Amino acid sequence: MKHLHNLHMPLGLMGHSFGGYETNLIITQTDRFAAAISGAGWSDIVSAYLYMGTTLALADYYRTESDQLRIGKSLFESRDVYLDHSPVLHAENVSTPLLSWTGKNDTHVNALQSHEFYFALRRLNKEHIMLVFPNEAHNLTGTLSQEDMTLKVQQWFDRYLKNGPVKDWMLPKMD
Repeated sequence: MKHLHNLHMPLGLMGHSFGGYETNLIITQTDRFAAAISGAGWSDIVSAYLYMGTTLALADYYRTESDQLRIGKSLFESRDVYLDHSPVLHAENVSTPLLSWTGKNDTHVNALQSHEFYFALRRLNKEHIMLVFPNEAHNLTGTLSQEDMTLKVQQWFDRYLKNGPVKDWMLPKMD
């Protein structure tokens, strides 16, 4: 009987929202994953710290200090931790092909967070495609958007985990 640890199987990584942030950060720290998908994730927790989300109409610093990230200190007390935990500042380390997506109208995790990481990865010539859903916010609620995303997730992982075909939408667009 073969032991699983003796098999080399390509792994995929996928997350949305805080999981999207974790995906972004993880791929700056390891090359273990053959492909990744990040939906509506933070890329710069410094700018996210100072953003006012519309979900609770509060400054978002509570999310980094005591909520999801649990840093326990403000940006001004622990600047290095915030910088170390901002994926965009470590984009040069990414070797994992990344599919990211955001809703254009996302105010929970500002869509600019996805755009910043996209542009950093593009500037560094990293393999990355970003999808922007024009009529969506933080979660994809439209049936057509959900179906499109489901298909593209399958095609992305088929390509990078199973050596499947490159689809037209995966080809980089000229800036």
